[in-house]
Amino acid sequence: MDIITADDLPEQVRGHELAATFVAGANARALRVAPCLAEAGKESARAEAKMILVGAVQRWSEAGSGAIAQASAGPFQLATDTRQRTGFNLWPSEIEVLQDLCSKDAGGAFGVDTVPTFGRVWHDEACSIVFGASYCTCGAVLTGGEPLWPSS
Repeated sequence: MDIITADDLPEQVRGHELAATFVAGANARALRVAPCLAEAGKESARAEAKMILVGAVQRWSEAGSGAIAQASAGPFQLATDTRQRTGFNLWPSEIEVLQDLCSKDAGGAFGVDTVPTFGRVWHDEACSIVFGASYCTCGAVLTGGEPLWPSS
């Protein structure tokens, strides 16, 4: 399953001598970090992943281009490096987005009960749990039954 092909790349990138290697590597890396992209019915996720991979391949094809400019005035010196980084990897932010495409499939919202019940726990009528909070203010969760300090 390929997410991008050479035809998805801009014209100047398609002509790069390593374009086929970049495309194969980008597809393999994306499917390794986000395996759900290979599943059927993931067309919208693959379309978003395609945008990320095309950008990464374009960046790889421009690696090393740019220049270093240096200026000095008296004892002060300034150097500006506009060269593209090398290292043919996806950036961490790109990996996060690819993995996020898979995590969206994990289901909807869910709740976790943070107040354990050891049988029957009775909260005081002034407890925050009674008013819909997710935490106990009467101490019943500590005793496993009765409130520590009842209001009456």
